[in-house]
Amino acid sequence: MSLGVYWDRALVGRLQLVDERSREYGFEYVDDARPISISLPTTQKSFTPAEARPFFEALLPEGTLREEIAARLRIASGDSYGLLSALGRDCAGALQIADAERMSDPPSTRWMDAEGLDDLVEHLRDRPLGLRTEDGRARLSLAGVQRKAVLSRDRGGRFGEPLNGMPSTHILKPDSRDATYPEIATNEYFCMRLAERCGLRAAEVELISAAGRPCLVVTRFDRDPSENRPRRLHQEDLCQALGLTPDFKYQLPGWSQPSYGALAKVLDRHSVQPGFDRLAAAQAAVFHFLVGNADAHAKNVSLLHVPGGVRLAPLYDIVSTAAYPELSTELALAIGEERHPAAIGTGDWLDLAHDLGLAPAGFEAVRRRLAAAVVEHADSLRDRARKEGWHGPVIERIVTTIQTRIAHVA
Repeated sequence: MSLGVYWDRALVGRLQLVDERSREYGFEYVDDARPISISLPTTQKSFTPAEARPFFEALLPEGTLREEIAARLRIASGDSYGLLSALGRDCAGALQIADAERMSDPPSTRWMDAEGLDDLVEHLRDRPLGLRTEDGRARLSLAGVQRKAVLSRDRGGRFGEPLNGMPSTHILKPDSRDATYPEIATNEYFCMRLAERCGLRAAEVELISAAGRPCLVVTRFDRDPSENRPRRLHQEDLCQALGLTPDFKYQLPGWSQPSYGALAKVLDRHSVQPGFDRLAAAQAAVFHFLVGNADAHAKNVSLLHVPGGVRLAPLYDIVSTAAYPELSTELALAIGEERHPAAIGTGDWLDLAHDLGLAPAGFEAVRRRLAAAVVEHADSLRDRARKEGWHGPVIERIVTTIQTRIAHVA
């Protein structure tokens, strides 16, 4: 029993179910395939379940969201093979996972009007990722734990539900009705716009209203919309590249990976512009620290596959977790060896420069310039939020966090 793994609809390998009861599966490349992951090189043709699991497990949702989707599909939440079979027609990156019969289903889009989008947002708890299963053909997946809808969008701005392997182009993240993390859509929008204003590469975002609440719309950087039908671009996150399962996305004391040092080694071996990407990773670490994003873990660092190697992907999922006092302040990836923001000082930034192979004096100058830009643009972006009507208390908490932490950077 096997599932095909396709790249641009060309078969590159197969997932082989090796144990019906445990649902364990291995992976095997077909002849002349291109590698789908740094951790799965084509110099080796077949991979055991332990070797294959980190990459493929990372294509699936996590936590409660995974359990909800599994229950809706009537699949055991621990059955990764079954979930990949049900959801693998539209994953992160360029791959599609399905049997030959399902790959033959013609892709299409179920377009929605404004009322349809409101209904989807209002019932997202009952339809995780926005999927429908009444036709037995749920065919999309996206990793992570936050409630979101995976959608297509045309050039006129209309949203639709991608069906049967149609590439999704956007991710919609609404504010939660339960107010566990109030204004989280505005929080992420402010942080992402701030990163872009400071000259960092970040995914495109937009803040819209649906079902009477703010919703963040993120343009997927792993899709090329320039053709008649969007084309998938391949990418993998740092956990996948290191061969780590998603539950190892946070760095723990004494661990060499995931870490910025481990990322630097990956970039030196595989990036087509390693120096540029290592500097970009260092700038991202500074930015995450300043805005209070303690959840910048290894699954929120991605690599885009390009001819000849990889490039560091644009920033995404930037949320100021410091805006919510109930959340941990410990950094997901350490600065040097320090994970507590209040304890970080010059020595830790020097350690980060060493870990990422940067000249200390040069990185200090970059760090100071970026810190000044963050302060300046945070103030101007806050003013713009007031004028445009999307300002809220969460923005004030983010600006206060920046003002508090600037002395630790500059």
